[in-house]
Amino acid sequence: MARRGRAETGRSVTSGAPAVLGSEIAAAADGGHAASGWLRLGRDGRLTAYASCAEGLVRWTESAPGSDVWQGPDLFPVEGWTGRFTLAQDSSGFVWFAGSRQRDSAPDGREFVIAAQYQTGRPLSEWRAIGSPFPRQEGEAPPPGDPMVLPDGTGSLHVVATRFGAGVRGRTRRADGIWGDWSDYQGKWVRGPVVPLVTSHGRAEFLAPFRGGASYWRQDAPGSAFRWLGRMEADAVEGTYSCHETGPGSGTYFWRHPADGGVIAYRPQTAAGAASRLMPLGGAGGVGPVGAVRTHVNGYDCTVLLQRGAEGHPEIAAYPTEGEQYGAWWAPVGDRCAGLPALALDAYGAVAIAMIDVDGGLCVARRDLRDPGLAFGAWRSVG
Repeated sequence: MARRGRAETGRSVTSGAPAVLGSEIAAAADGGHAASGWLRLGRDGRLTAYASCAEGLVRWTESAPGSDVWQGPDLFPVEGWTGRFTLAQDSSGFVWFAGSRQRDSAPDGREFVIAAQYQTGRPLSEWRAIGSPFPRQEGEAPPPGDPMVLPDGTGSLHVVATRFGAGVRGRTRRADGIWGDWSDYQGKWVRGPVVPLVTSHGRAEFLAPFRGGASYWRQDAPGSAFRWLGRMEADAVEGTYSCHETGPGSGTYFWRHPADGGVIAYRPQTAAGAASRLMPLGGAGGVGPVGAVRTHVNGYDCTVLLQRGAEGHPEIAAYPTEGEQYGAWWAPVGDRCAGLPALALDAYGAVAIAMIDVDGGLCVARRDLRDPGLAFGAWRSVG
């Protein structure tokens, strides 16, 4: 039955969802359909976790800030859902989702769609079709990369996607709600989705990977057009890029080296006169992109990384922020998970780790703030 709010519609499955939903969630996560950064803190202090299944988007929500009681899983069906989605959160706390759905009338047989969650625990908005910038291609042409949403500090919303052989293309919705046409940013040989970052200053940027490196675009100021700033050469495992803001207005990008799967860090913007360089952070054998947050550990500003290790278990590491030269030491922190684990700071500033277990349920562990180090409490199955 539909649950409705202001300009919102959605259909959900209650917390007593049948076991088949759990198996679908686990299968989707293990199939690479988990979005990076799928654990988010809302403006009301409650965490929300998002996943995918065959029918659409799935969500769990904290019942109160810092609570071990969660609501869900709630299912929001999407007609023609392809299973993959990405998400981003703007400065107002709105969570934006982008994905694609099958449409025979679309130029490439599918169209990009976006939706929003304006308040924690409320239904999603309607999914809005925004078309596709890529023409239909015959034969074995690679599919487009996942569309990414970048909400900048002016209230503009940018949707950016790639296709090998076609390049990077984006469409912008201004703060007044007016959509522009698709823009071509070039980059014909990029592969896979872009890696987006919106800084605390409201400026948006992204890397677009290609085989052997990545190209870099950014705004000069919030609301300005994206400008190509060059490329960097690096060996990287496809599909393992992620990023996090590690300084005022600047970000660090992470990916895996193909030799051993170890994590590499890179900052495009460095101090004046300093050259950007690649910085190894261990984590050999891990898979997929890493998650990252910043917090204080033993009184130091540290970046905490989370990965799915070689044995399928969540593993965590920490190092002084932008001090990669000190190294990072990885330690397992849970049982085997389906897909990638995620982390975020909760309402009290505690690092919260979430994972989908092998049965498709959500499990959460939190840092013990009474310990100055990086100790975590027991995992709790919450849905």
